[in-house]
Amino acid sequence: MAKRNEKSMGKFSTVVSRSYDAAPEQVFSAWTDPASVRAWLGMGGLTVVDPREDGLFYIGMPVNDKVVPHYGRYLRVESPRVLEFTWVSEHTGGLESVVLLEFMRNGKQTDLKLTHDGLPNEDKANAHRGGWTKFLEDLAPRLAKHAA
Repeated sequence: MAKRNEKSMGKFSTVVSRSYDAAPEQVFSAWTDPASVRAWLGMGGLTVVDPREDGLFYIGMPVNDKVVPHYGRYLRVESPRVLEFTWVSEHTGGLESVVLLEFMRNGKQTDLKLTHDGLPNEDKANAHRGGWTKFLEDLAPRLAKHAA
């Protein structure tokens, strides 16, 4: 299994949870299918994903008049239960942080728990909580559209 680089990580974390009216396989796929990732997480920007252990990803998020690069490597890809990857951007101070996604079936729904560890300070942890909350909300209509 690929390992976290604990020495380069900050000490702050954030956790965001969301439930979806979709099967875990469908929610997991939304995070690993290149077209899906580009549509909702990459906001239509250049997105490259290779969702396998030690595979790399790049997401060029268009924000205002610039592109904010986000990139990392996959640490664990255990469909449809766990997806873990490093996350590096200007918002992590260029340091490696780690996002852990846990997908849990709950009747006909999937509960998703996102834990983002290794953030450089409390302000960045709070900012990431807000960002992840928005992205998890943006994913809901995409899943509903594909479930219909």
